[in-house]
Amino acid sequence: MTGYRLSGRMASRLIMTTLVVVMVSVAAMTQAHAGVKIAELRPGTTQKAIPKERASEIPTRSSKGTPGSLRNLCSGHAVEYGDWINTDANTPGIAQIWLRDCQRVTKCSGDVCTTVYDAGWAMRVFGSCSPSNCDWGWSAGEFRLSSGHIYGYYDQGFAKRYVYAMMSKYRPGQLWVYWRTDFVDPNRADYERQEWFRRA
Repeated sequence: MTGYRLSGRMASRLIMTTLVVVMVSVAAMTQAHAGVKIAELRPGTTQKAIPKERASEIPTRSSKGTPGSLRNLCSGHAVEYGDWINTDANTPGIAQIWLRDCQRVTKCSGDVCTTVYDAGWAMRVFGSCSPSNCDWGWSAGEFRLSSGHIYGYYDQGFAKRYVYAMMSKYRPGQLWVYWRTDFVDPNRADYERQEWFRRA
């Protein structure tokens, strides 16, 4: 039986390389999320009371974080799952939002990417437009934030939009959506809104 023995220097390099790969993989799985700490305001409250973007939220995959519990997420849909219509038929904001769970989530750190299946959320947003609503498309799969919000990000070139959704605390059975628009043009004022939705 033949074999070879690594020199001390080669063994050290191999160990260091392995540690770097493991650390990068862990970083990819726990990559900080561009979330915000937000809270639903009581209907009629002015928008200025909603906080601006703050520290990142770290995504949570499940209560236990194990592959088995990830698969269990798809044994039944969460309450937010489905198609939702704005309760204000004349909204100038978001007219409809579709939410889907059990989505795959891919996170990258440098050249290393990790995909987790059946664990995330995706949303499709329709802005209020005439004669027909503007389809923003599907967002990339994202983990639910540790704050409980379902998150979607849209880069539309002229503006970046951040959308957060969760069940309302003040309107039973309705979906609450907070969203913010950041314009690329510094001469255009950014804005934010909160809206409520009923099932389609």
